[in-house]
Amino acid sequence: MKAYKRQIMAAGRLATLAKRFLRDRRGVAAMEFAFIAPVLIVLYLGSVEVTSGFDVNKKLGRATNMVADLVTQQQTITTDQIKGIMNIAAAILLPYKSDVPQITVTAINIPASGSATVAWSRRMVNSSFTTPFAAGSTVVIDANLMIPGTSVIRVETSMAYVPLMPFNFKDTVSTTAGVSTMGLSMAKTSFGRVRQGVAVACSNC
Repeated sequence: MKAYKRQIMAAGRLATLAKRFLRDRRGVAAMEFAFIAPVLIVLYLGSVEVTSGFDVNKKLGRATNMVADLVTQQQTITTDQIKGIMNIAAAILLPYKSDVPQITVTAINIPASGSATVAWSRRMVNSSFTTPFAAGSTVVIDANLMIPGTSVIRVETSMAYVPLMPFNFKDTVSTTAGVSTMGLSMAKTSFGRVRQGVAVACSNC
């Protein structure tokens, strides 16, 4: 009889413990957080990447317009002055350091008749400066810019946006330094009318 009572009491205690266990919700929040935390982290990092990408793209456009604005204000310019303007433009992209912009400035003459031609050009690639287009070579620009007897300055910039989480991007890009990685290619073009006179002359381009 005593053994029977002990069994009943033990069963009662087990039932009580089972009820307490089923009513206990203290670990539910931790379990829910464990499931949702990875999703929240991915969403957060994704939003950071998108915001950073938009910021870099906006700065690249700002740098492009700034170069065009400064060059078109000149009547004459030198390669050293162009270099200084390009370096200022590159500084606009800071603190982004995964790549530096390639910047090309081209002065384009539009004759009274015929095709537009290159007056002079300069390009900065990874702190090196070259002449990308030969003077006198034909260049195609938008018909709306083809006003006879005038000149325009074309500024082209490009760079690679390399994210912190490259697995979000499917494009392979090459940085100015020649590093191939996953990211997004960005490019901007800006045209500016000469402010003083007919053209901006480069004395030593």
